[in-house]
Amino acid sequence: MTARGVYRWTVLAVIVVCAVVSYAVISHRLGGPAAPKPGPRPDFQLPFPCGEVWTLTTYPGHDDYDIDFFAASGPTGGRTVLASAAGTVQWAGWSATLVDGRPAPPGSSGTRGGLGYGVVLDHGGGWFSEYGHLAADPQVRTGEHVERGRLLGVVGHTGSTSVDHLHYEQLDDTRDPKRTRGNGDKVEALFDGVPSGITSDAHSPDQTRTSRNCALTSAPPPA
Repeated sequence: MTARGVYRWTVLAVIVVCAVVSYAVISHRLGGPAAPKPGPRPDFQLPFPCGEVWTLTTYPGHDDYDIDFFAASGPTGGRTVLASAAGTVQWAGWSATLVDGRPAPPGSSGTRGGLGYGVVLDHGGGWFSEYGHLAADPQVRTGEHVERGRLLGVVGHTGSTSVDHLHYEQLDDTRDPKRTRGNGDKVEALFDGVPSGITSDAHSPDQTRTSRNCALTSAPPPA
């Protein structure tokens, strides 16, 4: 066989090998496990008693979908915090750190980071909600099942704040294959099926909402 013939056969063999490898890769991807999808979104309600009016805010430097709740009238501190949907307590307790990274003493405020006294609820289907800066130890315990409207605690200013308010998040854990419930899992919160309007830490105007976290057998408050 001439040198040109050897060259042609070599090129042809390389093309065939590349085609086989490409086919194998594509087939593996198509036949591999599909990305998980979230279950039905829970009917989240404001995490406050029925009929109460609250202001939803954020600020530059906040994560885009994080909400800070302030009472629309009267003092914010000491207000009741309720489960915004039924679920299981994934975590309840104390979490905060000092500027140097050491754990902050329970009950301290103005720390470098952390929810302070807080609660994380697992609603199933990949859905979670978080509640932070409670005034004292939560009224629920890890592993406990709670119904919507269950008392979680009261508004305070523990952890990485010195101002009374409730820090709140809704998360879709299926967005992150590692299931870390990090920033990439946060989504715009919905309350009573209506988007919160808090989507950007620098550009979301304040919103005012009335809680419809009412007894399941009672009528919602007037609009």
